[in-house]
Amino acid sequence: MDNKKLKILVAVDVVILVALFVLLKSLQGGYMEQAKRSANEQETAYLEKNTQVLVEQWRSIDQYNMAWKLVHTVLSGAKSEAAFGQAVAAIEADKDARFKQISHIYTGVGINDKVQNGIFEKAGLAQGTILLKNDKNSKEIACGKGCVVKFNYAKGKFKSVDYSALVQYDLSKTLKIEKPGEYHFE
Repeated sequence: MDNKKLKILVAVDVVILVALFVLLKSLQGGYMEQAKRSANEQETAYLEKNTQVLVEQWRSIDQYNMAWKLVHTVLSGAKSEAAFGQAVAAIEADKDARFKQISHIYTGVGINDKVQNGIFEKAGLAQGTILLKNDKNSKEIACGKGCVVKFNYAKGKFKSVDYSALVQYDLSKTLKIEKPGEYHFE
């Protein structure tokens, strides 16, 4: 009888061990899928956040470049208020030159064409943002986040330009990509 009980106990133990092994393998697969899904969600969120930073920087660089070009055009060419309006329109319309300027900067820091094209598809160019304010004698031009160039006119003639904000503007402050957070599995 003891032999018989021992055989039954061994058989029950084997059945329990096999059941536990099957249970652990099925749980392992579930945890693996959950971990992969969690890692993909965190990676996607991080990449989306960084892409948004690059999109904002792209627009900021476009504004910055347009502002410098306008300052140069006004100071080196015709200074009338009418010429100012024509210069603004010409700079905004020259989308190829604007794209090439930004692309050249991004290529210079090692961002490849595929990434640039993806950013450009999301960001485009800074549309209609070169002229922020157009009062009777004063015109304010956007040159990036929190950056404004002021042109002053008196009776249609150029009086002065204040582009000190443009000179002091630090484009590197527009690019703040954080390192990825520590992975956590929930």
